[in-house]
Amino acid sequence: MSVTKAPFFVSITLTLSLILMGFASPQQDIFSDFESAIAGGNASKFSNYLSSSVELELPGEVEGIYSKPQTVVILNRFFDKYPPTAFKLVHRGSSASGSKFAVGDYTTGEEKTFRVTVFVKKQGDSYLIQEIEFE
Repeated sequence: MSVTKAPFFVSITLTLSLILMGFASPQQDIFSDFESAIAGGNASKFSNYLSSSVELELPGEVEGIYSKPQTVVILNRFFDKYPPTAFKLVHRGSSASGSKFAVGDYTTGEEKTFRVTVFVKKQGDSYLIQEIEFE
């Protein structure tokens, strides 16, 4: 192999890697940021990923469709009432319609564990959170 061919292969490999990372990153970032914010009990940290209206379900308290600011306030009240000791996403998937979801376990200081499901859907160039359920 000549010396001139090596840089060509390196540039092709680098280009393909960057393209593949670009396709994967929107979904990964939203779920990673969501996981980090929930673990810290701070809904404001993922508010940029919320759709303008979010279907929200919290056990025995809240069930409905709320605006982005209302969703942040309601979730932060929930976090105050049930402070997180741990949150871990345990499953990610997608539907045939293009929606994506993640499921995680939210553990509180009272040793309660809630199953959390978040649904996202592509709007324009971004994925936005459409629904959050704590069960």
